[in-house]
Amino acid sequence: MAKSIFNSFFGMPDESEIEQNDKQMGNRIANPRKVLPMTESHIPESKITIVEPRIFSDSRNIANNLINGDAILIKMENVDATTTKRILDFLSGVLYSIKGDMQQIDEKVYLCAPNNFVVDGNLKKKYNNYSENLKNDYTNN
Repeated sequence: MAKSIFNSFFGMPDESEIEQNDKQMGNRIANPRKVLPMTESHIPESKITIVEPRIFSDSRNIANNLINGDAILIKMENVDATTTKRILDFLSGVLYSIKGDMQQIDEKVYLCAPNNFVVDGNLKKKYNNYSENLKNDYTNN
């Protein structure tokens, strides 16, 4: 009784109406209100990982993350200049192969993004403009 009131309130047909429709159409519907599960494979997971490499072999883990579709923010503060160049050269090749992008944000900070991320504008220019405005505000006060 309560089910039929509930169904009529929300405009859903009663089970007797469904059976009558099935008999009229000549087809037997096993589950007229079929619900399909949403799987996580349809929803892309995007994340940005912050990495501080110390040696060149750390670049392999960074490359694997890029290939898996993650963006990487790399802080090269604890790496010497020659190792930094080697890491950036290697990652440039990885990014080229996956059609990704690399931008320098600060002197020793780089953003590497695969093609499923959109990096809008020149981050280094925006950062430099912001830091210049901060310096001007500080010196004027």
